[in-house]
Amino acid sequence: MSHELETTISAFYRHEESKANEVFLRQPFGKDWKEYTWGQVGEQVRKMATYLKANLPEKSKVGILSLNCSHWFMADLAIMMAGHISVPIYPTAGKNTIATILEHSEAEMLFVGKLWDWAAKKEAIPEDLKKIGFFHEYPDFESWDQITANNDAMIDKPDRDLDEIASIIYTSGTTGMPKGVMIDFRALANAANAGIEYVEMQQESFFSYLPLAHCAERELVEIISIHSGSVVSFTESLDTFQQNILSVRPSIFLGVPRIWLKFQQGIESKVGKSKLALLLKLPVIKNIIKKKIVAGLGLDNVKVALSGAAALPAATIKFFEKLGINICEAYGLTESMAFGTANIPNIRQSGSVGRAISSSEVVIDDESGEVLLKSPSIMQGYYKEPLKTAEVMTAEGYLKTGDLGTVDENGFLFITGRVKDIFKTSKGKYVSPIPIESKLEPELGVENLCVIGDGLPAPVAVASVFGKEFKDKNAYLKEAEVIFQKLNGGLEKHERISHILLVNDEWNPDNGLITPTLKIRRPQLEEKYMPLIEKHRKSGSKVIWA
Repeated sequence: MSHELETTISAFYRHEESKANEVFLRQPFGKDWKEYTWGQVGEQVRKMATYLKANLPEKSKVGILSLNCSHWFMADLAIMMAGHISVPIYPTAGKNTIATILEHSEAEMLFVGKLWDWAAKKEAIPEDLKKIGFFHEYPDFESWDQITANNDAMIDKPDRDLDEIASIIYTSGTTGMPKGVMIDFRALANAANAGIEYVEMQQESFFSYLPLAHCAERELVEIISIHSGSVVSFTESLDTFQQNILSVRPSIFLGVPRIWLKFQQGIESKVGKSKLALLLKLPVIKNIIKKKIVAGLGLDNVKVALSGAAALPAATIKFFEKLGINICEAYGLTESMAFGTANIPNIRQSGSVGRAISSSEVVIDDESGEVLLKSPSIMQGYYKEPLKTAEVMTAEGYLKTGDLGTVDENGFLFITGRVKDIFKTSKGKYVSPIPIESKLEPELGVENLCVIGDGLPAPVAVASVFGKEFKDKNAYLKEAEVIFQKLNGGLEKHERISHILLVNDEWNPDNGLITPTLKIRRPQLEEKYMPLIEKHRKSGSKVIWA
């Protein structure tokens, strides 16, 4: 396969012609699948591109607000073909975030697809903004089908310059308002080529379920599938995730820590921790058990299993290694279009996020310990934010990632924390919370946990148990106390937590406690729970139902 640099829209034209009758996109509807060939996608995209080109000023910003679906891809391709710039928005974004992104990006039009809570988001969208509905759920909008029925397909193959802006991707905003990252076609192409080379990709089968507004899903699934001529199947909803992935059985699977932890907890809940450990030691049946479990996840055809967006606990990595799934952790940022470092299936280092891939380069700042990244997929800058752009770029062209890390003698990068997350206890000791959280979260079996300690004598862990089912709360409390002692035994004295507070609050993007990418928002969590911490931190009980 050729890895010459070509724009994503040019790669699409190549497959539209050579694979016209081969399936590209698969959309589930109940137990049935609607399949679109490359040629059919091309026809839809060309008709929409005709409309967009005729009805918008040159290089307009066009938003996409939808759960993952075939029309998300088609809208993005139509925007590229028509000479415009896409602005993806998380389908989980709150109304304030949506309104801010639409205003800041100066969006001229918005594609709206399936959403869980359209009524709550609707008021964030200006009435005078042009809107196109993917489906017939929005009677006040023009529909995709109406527009494609009334417009002729664009005949030629308009390409884009590699240095043109392809998309403005807004960061998840863990510490403030999201910033618009300007990604050009060169960055998309370089990242795609690096990914294709990294996994020795041919025609693969992808399963798209993580938000396409996230740079990892956008690049690793959408953009790479277009460049490699692969097949993409979507999930219909969270409720049908298992049904859909069992039907697809992808060859490439991208997960985030929360997904891998859910898989692990589901297996342990169904089989039992002790029983599973015993079964995997029996020489006669352990391989049968492994195959059955992996097939039950729909991952039996996976040749590369990836994890990104946040650190994956070492215990979870080891759990899946015992099942024969070698998860490859990767590292990148929105500002680098998700590319930087990655573990390779046969060259992995546990606890690391891999080595620099392709022509990327990683160095550690001598003074601060911050990870600096140079890559051909680095952004052009933050949209309308030249000062903030200057703050994160060095004179040598390195991106200041905001992460702390070390690089070993073999070039493997280890992330040890976030520069902004480090806090100082009242005893004058500095603590990085992320390593503590990554150890404690899977042990407690919770999805959300935050270690807080700024100005406190010792750090305190706050864990959300919302939605968690308990057979015996007292038994769980005793188990958590054992976990507490075990954790502190492996920490430096100044890192040891004084208490674990178990709260029954839901942490979600709507209440601002986590981002649309499910990362915790520390300032908001600290503000919410500091009074509770002050109330309980002198308690003799170390694990408390708060």
